Formats: sequence, structure tokens, C-alpha cells
Amino acid sequence: MRVRGMWVAADKWNVAFFHDEQDSALTLGEIVFPSERRGLALGVLNEQGRVKPVVVVTGDGGKRWEMVPVKEIPVTVACVSDAACWMATEGGVWFTEEAGRSWRKVSRQKGILAMHFDSATHGFAGGVKKTIWETKDGGKTWTPLAVTKEITAKEEFAAFHTLGFGGRTGIIAGTSRPPRRDDMSLFPPWMEPERVAKRREWPNLMLMAETRDGGETWKVSSASIFGQVSRIVVDPAGFAVVLLRFGDTFEVPAEVGQIDFKTGKLLPVYRDKQHAVTDVAYLANRSIVAAGTEPSGLRSLQLPGRVVIREAKIRDVTQVGVFEEQAVDYRAVARQVKLAAGPKGQLWAATDTGMILRLDRGAIAVR
Repeated sequence: MRVRGMWVAADKWNVAFFHDEQDSALTLGEIVFPSERRGLALGVLNEQGRVKPVVVVTGDGGKRWEMVPVKEIPVTVACVSDAACWMATEGGVWFTEEAGRSWRKVSRQKGILAMHFDSATHGFAGGVKKTIWETKDGGKTWTPLAVTKEITAKEEFAAFHTLGFGGRTGIIAGTSRPPRRDDMSLFPPWMEPERVAKRREWPNLMLMAETRDGGETWKVSSASIFGQVSRIVVDPAGFAVVLLRFGDTFEVPAEVGQIDFKTGKLLPVYRDKQHAVTDVAYLANRSIVAAGTEPSGLRSLQLPGRVVIREAKIRDVTQVGVFEEQAVDYRAVARQVKLAAGPKGQLWAATDTGMILRLDRGAIAVR
């Protein structure tokens, strides 16, 4: 923009990859960049009703992308280097030594929803039936942690679905939510807007397992909260960034907060009725980035909306600045946006509408 005769550079999210083909739709989920050059995003390609699981990979920092077919629907991914990654699918766990270009199945362990590896052999995973697993042989075998039995929630309604690790501190979070009678309806939400609008938000049981010694010991807890923890990013300095997502009738779609490890309190730092945040990223000693969409009609309808990404400067758990909106390519619309940060802070976003965006800082000037 031009200010008093001067050109001012601005940050912008530009399109690095876009699957825009007739009779074909690509849904992208998690995206990771274990190095500045190598990254991959999990996806499902729908070609006239034929569903094909894929992984979209790059080896040159996002200049070129390749769509690699895989044999099972991908759920989550974790990497320890720019070559070694694990992918959990509906049918088991797969491993790559080529940054996603080829995969081999190493385990038939099912039900994993989130994974973390801290070495080529050691890792943790959370999943269905309130289970947390540990592996010590590179994902070949997975052993359930007995500590989760201390949580009284019924396993058929409970799952650990997100995690975050920083240094030797780790948090694995989940939700227990027994079905409600009004969950069952013969009609979709768009046919019953009045019923959906009047539906009261009920609290869920948040499940949490925390370690401060790299997983040697765990402490589990549960608490009744509104919303569901859908993302955790842990800073070894002593706090975690947390994303809570709420139901259709709650006053806001989502809330970003921070857990202060000294006090154990969850402190809200950002919420906006016009910003349905679906993922957050944290740049150490710099900022929190919140990505999502602009709500369109009833949230339960899941209509694609304009992609909205905002960033706030941060120093510690008590000092978070204003979340300022960043420019995004006008073509970017989605129902869900996922974020990834490279080792040097380069930010990427993947949408469920087949687009991968790259944040170019100070790269443009606009009138």
C-alpha cells in the first residue's frame, strides 16, 4: 500500500499448489514441512465418485508438487527428519524414507488419530477408545499406556485426537462425548435451520495426558468444558497454545488460548464471531497464527467460506498482541484450513478445497 508517497511491503498468502480440474476434487488435510525444502500434505482425490487416497509432496520448497497415490485413506502424519515420516491410515501405520514419495506398511495398528515421534524409533499416538500408545521400534508395534485406565469416561465415547510436544513436555488431549438424542435426526441441518439454531451447546468432557519427562511418566486428568480441543502446540519455555472449536449454536466458532504450565490455567487470547478458526501455528518467540474461514450461514452446513488468516505478536503467556488479518489470494475458499511451519519459520496452509498456500512476508506492494 502507498502511505504518504511511500510503498509499503505487505505479507500475503499466495497459491503454491491448486488442484483445479474438471470432474475432480482434492480434499487436503494435515500438512507438514520437516525441512525448508521438503513438505507433504495428506489428501483424498475424488474423481466422479471414485475415491483415491493421495499424498501431495514437494522437494524444492514448494516450487513443484507431485501427487503420490497411497493405498489407504490417510489420517495423520509425523516426521523426525525431511525424509523419515510415519502416516497413520484407516488400516495401519506406513513409513517413508523418501519424504512421502513411497511408503511401506510397518504396522496394522488401527484407530490412531494423532502421532508424534521424537526419534527414528520412539513415538506416541492417541486414538479411539481413549487409548494412548507408545512405540519403541519405529512404529512396528504399539503398546497402550495403562495410565489412561484412570480416566472414568466410557471408551466407546472417548478418544485422544490431538497432541503437542516441545522438548520433554508433551500433552495429548481428547474428548468424551456420549451421543445426545437430538444428534439423531432424519433430516440434514439445512432442512431444519430452526431446530439447529435452537439446539443448546452442551459441555464435553476434556481428556488430557501430560508428561514433563519425555513420556517416562504421565499424569492424566479430565474436566468439563464447552468445545473440543483440536490443536495443541507446546513451547518448552512453559506454555502451550490451544485451539478450542465449538458447536453450531455457540456464540463463537472457536477460541485460541494458552495454558500456563506454572498455574495450569487456560487463558483465552483470541475469539471472533466472523472467524471460524480451524488450526493454529506458533512461531517461537514471535507470533501465533490463526487460520480458518469466514462463516457462511449455519456452521453445521459446512459451506466453503473465504479463507481468513490472522497473526498476533507474542512474548510470553501474558503478552499477546492484536490478531491482524493478512492478505490471502482471492481464490482461497474452504471449509477447513490446516497450517504447517518449517524449521526456519516459513508458514504453509492446506485447504480442504485442494489448495496449498505459502506466506510470503513483505513480498508485495498494493495500491
